This record gives sequence, C-alpha cells and structure tokens, in this order.
Amino acid sequence: MKMENWVIYGLIASFCFGIQTIIYKYAYQKSSSTPYYAAFVFALGIVLTYAAFLLFKPNVQFEWKSSSLLFVSGIIWAVGFIAVAVAIAQKADVARLAPIYNTNTLIAVVLGIIFLKEIPDVSQMWRVISGAVMIVIGAVLVSV
Repeated sequence: MKMENWVIYGLIASFCFGIQTIIYKYAYQKSSSTPYYAAFVFALGIVLTYAAFLLFKPNVQFEWKSSSLLFVSGIIWAVGFIAVAVAIAQKADVARLAPIYNTNTLIAVVLGIIFLKEIPDVSQMWRVISGAVMIVIGAVLVSV
C-alpha cells in the first residue's frame, strides 16, 4: 500500500509542532520575557520563514476575498497560540497542555463536515467517530 504524499506532510507537521512546543517552553523558561513578547518573537520566526520560502516560490496571485480570509485565519491562529503561550507562562506541563489544545483536531473535523461538506463515506465514518471520541477522552484524562 502506497502512502499518499499529504500523509507524509501531515507527519512532518506533527513532528515539527511537537518539537516546537518543547523548544518554545524551554526557551521561555530560560528568559525573563512576558508570554506576549515570546509569542511575538516566535511569530517573527514564522514570518521570516515564509518570506524566505516566497523568495523561491514567487508566483503569488493576490485575491482580496481569499487573502482576507487567510488573514483572519492567521489572527485566529495567533490568538490560539497566545493562549498556549500564557498557559506555558503559568507553568502548564506540556504533556498535559498539548493534548488539550490538540483537541483542535476534533473541532476541525466537525467544522469540515459542517461547512466544507467533507463527509466521510460510510466505511470511514466509524473511524472518524472513534477517533473523535478518543481525542476527547484523552484531553479529559490529561486535564484532571
């Protein structure tokens, strides 16, 4: 069975996000900054990475509607990351915090089904429901 490329990119993202959280908390613990400043420096790293990437992939087409939605999406992501930064500043254990904020998977699945009409076929529906239930159970177990 051949693995599709998007699965590989998903695994790369998972690995990067997992490492990033550990590095972020370690760096924050070694600094005397506020969580907001730390999140700002983190965001600078993101902006510089994307700017460098765009230098090598310059065929960008600007569209108001999609660009506006992308901008709003970035704002929503930033608010979420600031919440993570504040939780880390309040000495949250990454091992307990990460499963809680990664319930975003459940939210994305539900919203994808509702708004994007990405309804799994019957053969996959039980997997989606089972996975969602396990995500919720995992978040509850680590947060108590």
